[in-house]
Amino acid sequence: MRTEIPRPLLPLLESTATAFVSTIGPRGEPQTTPLWFLWEDGRLQISLVEGRQKLRNLRRDPRISVVVVDPTEPTWYLELRGRIDALTPDPDLALERKVAEKYTGSHVDIEPPGTPRYATSVVVEKVTSQLGH
Repeated sequence: MRTEIPRPLLPLLESTATAFVSTIGPRGEPQTTPLWFLWEDGRLQISLVEGRQKLRNLRRDPRISVVVVDPTEPTWYLELRGRIDALTPDPDLALERKVAEKYTGSHVDIEPPGTPRYATSVVVEKVTSQLGH
């Protein structure tokens, strides 16, 4: 069951604010990482690097929480809870390049060449938010 994002919060998802992505660690503990993301075609998409804890967590348990806070008005935030869609190998780094373009204005390779990446999107099941003043 996919939940719609309230229209007044869409500009936050379209902004260059950083997301805080939480997954469930191997002992049930939360693991949170700041992450760039892409909001496109009504989906929040993230690129994940092979060997990182976040990807290992999501392979074991697909539940995820993504919080985006407006850096200029921290009382304006959005949390999307749900699960990830399929993990899709991204050998051409197509999603990572789109994300880099959004945040830097150009293509930036952060990982060494040949580092495997996976693309996924969040299937939103619950939205919590607060609009700024």
